[in-house]
Amino acid sequence: MVWGAIAYGSRSTLIVIRGTLTGQRYVDDILPPHVGPFLNGLPGAIFQQDNARPHAARVAQDFLRHFQTLP
Repeated sequence: MVWGAIAYGSRSTLIVIRGTLTGQRYVDDILPPHVGPFLNGLPGAIFQQDNARPHAARVAQDFLRHFQTLP
């Protein structure tokens, strides 16, 4: 499994995820080290993700309260 983000005129690095991605692993391994800095570098960015279980986990939603997201 891989994770990446794209934006108009920008993209994140591609992250390889080994094993099962849980909500906690999503928070520990993806959101703070990759999503946070990526979004902070894009003023006015709105983060969009699908409804995969790790994305919908409460721990992930709690982290994302600091950013503008699509409902």
